[in-house]
Amino acid sequence: MSTKGQDLYSSVRSNDSMMSRSMQGGPHMSGVGIFFQQEPDGKVYVKTIVSGGSAERDGRVRVGDVICGVDGRDVIGEPVSVLRSLLLGHEGGYVVLTFARAVESGAEVDLDAVGGTVIAKFDVELMRGSPEYLARLDASRRYEGELMDLRQQLKQALAEEKEIAEEVERVKRVLQLERGASARRDKEIEDIRNAHQRETQALTEACRRAEQVKRDAVGRLMPVQTREGDMTEELARMKEKDRLRKEYVEELRKRHEEESGRLEAQLAKEQRSRREEQSARQEVERELAKGRAELKRESEHLRIISEQDRMHRDRTEMARRKFKELIDAMETVFGMGKEVEESAVTLQNDFLGARVSLPREPLGDSIAANNNADGRKDQNFFIA
Repeated sequence: MSTKGQDLYSSVRSNDSMMSRSMQGGPHMSGVGIFFQQEPDGKVYVKTIVSGGSAERDGRVRVGDVICGVDGRDVIGEPVSVLRSLLLGHEGGYVVLTFARAVESGAEVDLDAVGGTVIAKFDVELMRGSPEYLARLDASRRYEGELMDLRQQLKQALAEEKEIAEEVERVKRVLQLERGASARRDKEIEDIRNAHQRETQALTEACRRAEQVKRDAVGRLMPVQTREGDMTEELARMKEKDRLRKEYVEELRKRHEEESGRLEAQLAKEQRSRREEQSARQEVERELAKGRAELKRESEHLRIISEQDRMHRDRTEMARRKFKELIDAMETVFGMGKEVEESAVTLQNDFLGARVSLPREPLGDSIAANNNADGRKDQNFFIA
């Protein structure tokens, strides 16, 4: 291979985006983020680890490790085409790779002695996929966790709103019952007042009749002075009756005052109870307004988060389109590089064919041998 072709291939290898693109063997096939190099003796070792790939995320694979097996199959000495077909697969699938590494004799691993060198073998399970696919997978998991948290918060807010509504309904029912009981008590007080008024009217009428009887008695007494002795006893009896009536009226008046005091105290108690009920109702209304305001804030927060999520999806879609355009441009560059490389190989073959007809010189033979060795080495290089 010519020096120009080697420089072009080296510049392509140094580009991380091109490395991640080369991990994919097709539209649905991906590797694990490792560049492998095959030695002349058939061993395949890790040449480079792709940044952000599955191997770098795992952290156990190192540059220089020799691959020994794929999913339990021994691949030492296998052609690179076979190894490539075993490594590549669908994105999201897993593959178990067995590596060998030269370690110190004191390390606690499975050791094999090969030619006096201590070799450690270990298995690594890696997910197939490009760095972009793995990054999208991590972002998707984070978004799912945030979405679950938001759903749980919304569920709690709805449950709290339901509890507040149930408490308000219960308070309304209690207030309705209290209003009914207060109406019944008001009716009883009104009945008592009406009965007391009727009793007062009856006593007043009795007093009036007594006074009328007294006046009639006095009027009858004046014409019958001669019957004064007989009428004196009758008068005494009338006075006694009048005294008894007065005592009865006084007792009724006291009872009326006591009943009035009791009713006034009961009325004051009912008024205090109504004020307390009104205060409790106002407190409940304030709590309800506070709960509605909190629910409104939560709804606004959810709307903002949804808007941010939509904007993030739009930015992700725009970045994906730009990345696709970049990949297409790089594929074009890579195709041009391959064409240049094929042209260089053709020129080299033409040059070597022309030299066959000329007498061979030791120096020319050495240069041709070196060129052929370089060509075989580059042909054994591949990416997984």
